[in-house]
Amino acid sequence: MKKVFNKKEFIIFLILIIILISLIPFYFIKIKDIIYSNKFAHYVSETYTNYTNPVFTIEKIIYYSNAFVVDKSNSDNFQNVDIGQYTDIAIFIKNTNSSTDLTDENTISELYIDNIKITSNSDKGERSLCYKNPYYFGSYKGLEEPKNGRIDFNIITNNKDNKESAYTNPSFYQDCSNPISLGYINKNIVNNFEIANTDTLSLNGSTLSRANVAIDDLSFNMSFQIHIKNNKGEEFICNINRPVLTGDYSSEIYNGYIATQFSPDSGTYQFVKISK
Repeated sequence: MKKVFNKKEFIIFLILIIILISLIPFYFIKIKDIIYSNKFAHYVSETYTNYTNPVFTIEKIIYYSNAFVVDKSNSDNFQNVDIGQYTDIAIFIKNTNSSTDLTDENTISELYIDNIKITSNSDKGERSLCYKNPYYFGSYKGLEEPKNGRIDFNIITNNKDNKESAYTNPSFYQDCSNPISLGYINKNIVNNFEIANTDTLSLNGSTLSRANVAIDDLSFNMSFQIHIKNNKGEEFICNINRPVLTGDYSSEIYNGYIATQFSPDSGTYQFVKISK
């Protein structure tokens, strides 16, 4: 026999239904809060781990600065030259912070540099940052101008790729065993500099002193971003922002050349994982 609700019971039942329906949004909000809370906790934990034990860091940066000349004399005797300055840069990436073994996490599948900015207090010269063939590190050659302000590196993954690469194009080993090689150029600091027939010309930084080029005309600040994707598909980014040829030691370039090394303090110049 079916039970028949009286009017009072029906009203109570209806009120309960209304209360339950009204609570549904509250439960959705609470569930959403729990999900976001868990995501935030995971994000905080991952950020802390990436900061204290990052996958990729900048181990050191080596700079080599010198001068170059372009002979414009008719007899190719360096009596009339344009004078410029270059700085070769080698950036070493450490990928053994989290693991000494090579894994998909600490090996690279993609690397490029963009957001290149070069600033100086001087308006002398024409400045640019290029890829530098490492075989010519320390000499004014082996440079390749970036296209559209971006330098994309070929990733070398095996011995065959290594043998076929002449490093004329940007190249980098997937295990980070070679440095990123770059070349800064400042062309035409001095144009049509005349040298007497009886004088000899040293093709190094002493030419800058001879042409009365001030250190303030050589110093510059260089910033850019290094982007990495590992073999797990995770993406990382590191901002490089450093002054070059500044400080008391910079005048040493007048004696020939300067070679310096920058070793970042622990916790700085890390590659930060990009969350998606």
